[in-house]
Amino acid sequence: MDDYAAFRRLCRTVYVAARAGSVDCTDAFDLAAAALESTPGDAAATELASLSIDCVEASRPRMAELALAVLDAVDYEPGFAEEPAWLAGLQDAMRLVNQDVTATGLPHPCRLKVHPDQPDLTGNAYAASWDGHTGTAQGVFPRSGADPVSALVAVAEDTQDAIMHTIWAAWPVCPEHHLGVHAEDHHESAVWWCTGAGGHAVAPIGDWRARS
Repeated sequence: MDDYAAFRRLCRTVYVAARAGSVDCTDAFDLAAAALESTPGDAAATELASLSIDCVEASRPRMAELALAVLDAVDYEPGFAEEPAWLAGLQDAMRLVNQDVTATGLPHPCRLKVHPDQPDLTGNAYAASWDGHTGTAQGVFPRSGADPVSALVAVAEDTQDAIMHTIWAAWPVCPEHHLGVHAEDHHESAVWWCTGAGGHAVAPIGDWRARS
């Protein structure tokens, strides 16, 4: 059995349980022990190991809190299977970005997909244009879907890349400066940003028709 795959499954199990407020004592101990192997003396892992040995019901909320801290320390990144709302957030963002696709006169919408070789939804999402071209090499990380602004920016970036590979031209383009624009988080709003004339927001992502 692949050790990394087994550790990943353990992390997923503990994450889902911890998010619900309680973790299995054996799973918690296994996670703490694995973390202490790489980071001896880690305070959260040490406390989690101790509480999981005692396995007192009253300690389970604290164990859940510690488990999430340990998962963060070992760089665990939950996927769409663990956080389906993140995928829903990215799908909502795709619908908004497609409003800009239509508003700019392109013939077909794009689609948000998860790699078919990863049926457990452990991979990133990616945008695909109408002719099958995809976006950036890394795609869209699941955690981007946790926040509406980050979801819009990430999906817009990936969609932009897929479309430009399809039409071999900049998209979308600032109507004032005739420059390709970029998806940005500007003052906590997702906008299409032009670098012309010192920089300005052309339109909110998802509302190209309202461009300045």
